[in-house]
Amino acid sequence: MDFITEVVMRIFSILIMCGLLSACAIDSVQRQPQVKVEAVTHKIALQLDTEALTKSDKTALNEFIFQRGELSALRIRIDSYSDKGTNAVPALIALLKNAGVYPSQVTSQLSESSSTADIALIVESYRSIVPNCHAGKESHTVLNEFNSSPNFGCANASALAQMVATPRDLIVGRTLDATDGRKAVATVEAYYQPAASNNQQEDKNKSIAATLGGQ
Repeated sequence: MDFITEVVMRIFSILIMCGLLSACAIDSVQRQPQVKVEAVTHKIALQLDTEALTKSDKTALNEFIFQRGELSALRIRIDSYSDKGTNAVPALIALLKNAGVYPSQVTSQLSESSSTADIALIVESYRSIVPNCHAGKESHTVLNEFNSSPNFGCANASALAQMVATPRDLIVGRTLDATDGRKAVATVEAYYQPAASNNQQEDKNKSIAATLGGQ
């Protein structure tokens, strides 16, 4: 009888262990914060006086581009509606390159749609959506007794959304190139540069003080 009892207890122990293991998930965090991204499109159209870009055209284009945020994350399409617009495309691509936009980020096409403008610049960018978190808990009722609070993880999601440098990378995969490494190195150097400058200034002051003291 003792043997049967021992076997039954072992079976129950195994069943309990299996139940506990089956309750475990591969991902330990079931409600991890997620950053939502939305695409934003901006457009600027120009009516050219000649086939070349004037100084005012270049100024307007530069201001328009720099207001779009991180240049490396932009995708730009040039639509030309006339011969003047088509002939101005190379100059526009060169202008974008001087501003910091690589030619690989730019595409051009001849649009057949009717327009009073000769050329248009369509810029696509991405931005992370920062959730609006409100403090406090919802009033307790019978209907929402077993509902989780909508604020659960909202602060983490809001912080992550504000820390995303390039939201496009969250939805469009790409391979890293040399510029990404340079940006990372420049960021690290900029982080440590103030401390290095202060140490150099302190060493310089100590050297001057030691020289004066020796005299």
